[in-house]
Amino acid sequence: MEPYSIEEFTQKIKKSIQVLLFLFEAKTGIKSKASNIQPHVGDKGAEVYFELEVPFETLDPDIGSFTFTLNKVDDVTVGFFNKVVLTPKADFIYAKNKQPGDHDDMVGLFVGVSYDWSGHEGQNNSKMILAFEYYLYYDEYDQYYG
Repeated sequence: MEPYSIEEFTQKIKKSIQVLLFLFEAKTGIKSKASNIQPHVGDKGAEVYFELEVPFETLDPDIGSFTFTLNKVDDVTVGFFNKVVLTPKADFIYAKNKQPGDHDDMVGLFVGVSYDWSGHEGQNNSKMILAFEYYLYYDEYDQYYG
């Protein structure tokens, strides 16, 4: 497989992230938004970093209740994205049988969390921001498409 140009990879990966977020919403019911998308290409592969804003509702701003809800949303989100693989065609696939010990080409980071104290009775008054970095390797083409 020939290496991507940065323009080609950027175009493909932005579309793939849109599809990935649609799949995430369909599987979890959580509508999220990606930002700070940073694609990079190299001779042996490519990578993409993006941040994911995940809104959620907190019924009680008490630290115990807030962190309980945050942990539930985090578990669902990370549980989904841990099973996602970036293929050499710059497509994300959901590998539902992927186990925690399997080859992992993703790094997930907790960036932050915020709570809107004004009008806090509203839906989705909190948001969690996670960052993900996925890697693809051109020499794995046959593993997926061979």
